[in-house]
Amino acid sequence: MTGGPDPGAATPPPLLARIAARIAARIEPLDDAREALAAFAPALLGTLVLAGGLVLLFAGSFPPTNETREALRSILPLPFVEASHLSASLAGLALVLLSRGLYRRIARANRVAVIFLAAGAVFAVLRGLEWTEALPLGLIALLLHATRGEFFRQGGWPALRPPPGWIALLAVAVAASTLVGLIGYRNEAYRNDLWWSFAWQDDAPRFLRATLATSVLVAALALDRLLIRPAAMAHTPSAIPPAVRRLVAESPSAARNLALLGDKSFVLSPDERAFLMYGTSGRSWICLAGPVGAPDAFRDLVWDFTERADRAGCRAVFCAVPGETIHPFLDLGHAIIKMGEMARVDLAGFSLDGPARKDLRYARSRALRDGLAFSLLPRAEVPAHLDELRAVSDAWLATKKGREKGFALGYFDADYLRLFDMAVMRREGRIVAFANIWRSGGKIELAVDLMRHLPGQSGVLMEAFFTELILLAKAEGYGHFLLGGAPMSGMPEHRLAPVWARIGTLIYRHGDELYSFEGLRAFKEKFAPVWTPIYLTCPTSLSFPRVLLDLALLVNRAPATEDEGD
Repeated sequence: MTGGPDPGAATPPPLLARIAARIAARIEPLDDAREALAAFAPALLGTLVLAGGLVLLFAGSFPPTNETREALRSILPLPFVEASHLSASLAGLALVLLSRGLYRRIARANRVAVIFLAAGAVFAVLRGLEWTEALPLGLIALLLHATRGEFFRQGGWPALRPPPGWIALLAVAVAASTLVGLIGYRNEAYRNDLWWSFAWQDDAPRFLRATLATSVLVAALALDRLLIRPAAMAHTPSAIPPAVRRLVAESPSAARNLALLGDKSFVLSPDERAFLMYGTSGRSWICLAGPVGAPDAFRDLVWDFTERADRAGCRAVFCAVPGETIHPFLDLGHAIIKMGEMARVDLAGFSLDGPARKDLRYARSRALRDGLAFSLLPRAEVPAHLDELRAVSDAWLATKKGREKGFALGYFDADYLRLFDMAVMRREGRIVAFANIWRSGGKIELAVDLMRHLPGQSGVLMEAFFTELILLAKAEGYGHFLLGGAPMSGMPEHRLAPVWARIGTLIYRHGDELYSFEGLRAFKEKFAPVWTPIYLTCPTSLSFPRVLLDLALLVNRAPATEDEGD
């Protein structure tokens, strides 16, 4: 029996298929190289556009040769040359301005720069047959168009509006081009009618008019910066998704209850197993405490949040990040500084027995002698006592400077306080102190957030109140009691420590007029807590000053100020 061809046997590929496979094998590395080069396109093309703008600006300060002038005269009317000379200088100034937007990957800067590059190339030819300028400008325009996908950030004029440093750069460029022109036309006798003289031989008047126009434009930008303060980017908190409430209830960290405060927005992972909470201030998107939920979803969530901020033309900032979750931010290449430390009391070993706890025993007994009684107000009973609690809060706030804080700690909000049990201290039946109680999932941790008391009470009130809260947490079977943070504490003091760490140490030691840094830590030390570091991360260390200001404005619930640049 004669066997036919086996249908399952592999047949050699046709000639065209083999050629295509070889070409693909050669092209694939080129695609990888092109992709790698595209990542550098914004910085590279921004630099080229800056250089192209300066060339257009300075070229208008040089007188053309007689041959060039005669060639133009034979092919173009004089008004075309006059208009092109002025327009080329203005296009050069615009390109210098747009280069900053290209560095920042702003999509609109890419589109507008392509138009000005093309226009600049045309004007360079019309004003002086400057082909050596026009061709590179055209090539840069093509490259910008080809890499337009790398310019993806949103932003209009507010994002392109130059900060003082760039206005100074524009002013220096115009001044330098003016100086070059004055040297080039030093043999030209100045007359008042030079400004209004239009003739083929009148190159100096064209230079003077272009200089005046660019100087007026720079002055207008400076006045815009000086006189007009645009409205800051408003942060509109989003509704709290059900998945966020579920993840907060399951979280081992009690402090994640800050997500329920109502002043934040959220980014959820696609499977709703993790989320980030954040607020906006200036050009900073500030995420509080890092991701919440399933650890294996943290990395993708951090990248998602960073990309969203980047597309909006803003920087992603992460504050109060625990040390054990810092690794996703290392992948981002973020600069990281220590913000301070968090204090937790290990309840398994906590007791009022022994000489080390005599101060706590004394505070508790003294509070009883002063008529103070600790009790727990269940969540269901809190609404009936809100007016009394508000009176305590208002009296406490009256003794403080500044406005009530938010974002990183709670403020008095009836809807927020209804969500929690309330610990209270009473004197003769009247509430004189209160704190809302945060509970974590799995009885890992208990903490308090908004703690207020009437002024003029017992000197041991707060110490006794915390002692009772810690004993309550232990009695309910929790593993730890979260005492909260100590800003600026635990900074490295070595001479080789980072600059920001040394500045933080200086503030910690001598900043009592601003905040009782050392006093706060000393108070919490009475309970023998375990201290763990928390960190702040942002894209570059140079942006730390601006980020810290944005964070301070967000926490103080103050209007954000305009960001002056990176």
